[in-house]
Amino acid sequence: MIDLRHVLAVTAVVTIAPGVAPAQAPCDPLPPPSGPVIEQYPADADILRATIAGAASGTTILLHDGVYDMSGGDSTHRLVFSTPGLTLRSASGNREAVILDGNYGTNELISIYASNTTIADLTLRRAFDHPIHASGPFNTPISGLLIHNVHVIDPGQQAVKINPNGTGTVDDSTLQCSHLELTDAGRTHIRDSCYTGGLDAHAATGWLVRRNLIEGFWCPTGLSEHGIHMWRLCQDSIVEENVVIDCARGIGFGLGPGGDGHLRCIIRNNFIAASDAGLFASTAGFDSGISLWGADDAEVYHNTVASTQTPSASSI
Repeated sequence: MIDLRHVLAVTAVVTIAPGVAPAQAPCDPLPPPSGPVIEQYPADADILRATIAGAASGTTILLHDGVYDMSGGDSTHRLVFSTPGLTLRSASGNREAVILDGNYGTNELISIYASNTTIADLTLRRAFDHPIHASGPFNTPISGLLIHNVHVIDPGQQAVKINPNGTGTVDDSTLQCSHLELTDAGRTHIRDSCYTGGLDAHAATGWLVRRNLIEGFWCPTGLSEHGIHMWRLCQDSIVEENVVIDCARGIGFGLGPGGDGHLRCIIRNNFIAASDAGLFASTAGFDSGISLWGADDAEVYHNTVASTQTPSASSI
């Protein structure tokens, strides 16, 4: 039996033996830091916010292996990136070895208000709301956000949230090679009729979302947001080579006409599957694999949608 988590519908894969599923294409690691470096350890969890606030542009904050207790609340443990060009990443490059744990005591673990911010090679766990939330400063667009090889586990709301602040949008950015996940344990903390999901973006232009694994976004009651959702005046999005498993809604562009819609998009080479008995036992079930609603100039090709029961809306 093929494990759906290791299947990817791509047009170009290496030759494999019969009966063996193609694996998701690996991502190259980021290059070593090139500017100033500040090293931090789990014992520094209480000063990490201040370290980031005081870092100069171009600095990399390297986190050594261990669990960082970030449960003290937003005023002390929410990491705010207001200086452009900062990087937060693990020293080892092993995302499972560096864990920032909010234990549902801190609303947002990482808040981004500056261009060219990089978050890489670490795990974010149990934020009360969004583990990563990016929005431009008021009426000032930002760009160049890179979220690479990040494991987000059990967010209280969406795993990665992109919002405008007035006309301060978050554009020309990338989410790649990451794992966004809602587990059975985390599902018990979801509120507001299943207000959760993987990536949820508003008014974002030029986003690339590729090679991510997104799984488990559903609730016993209520309808979850999508695994990947680009809407409310998003435009020029490319979503490719992602694996979306057991999410009530897979990939969505737009959520209605006009202001809730999406302009120009490409959805290609993604694999979306619903096979979990718990998902189908929920009130919403499997709604749709790929949904376009108010999505103008959409290109959708070379995707696979598979489910063990008929979706309540449609596969596409």
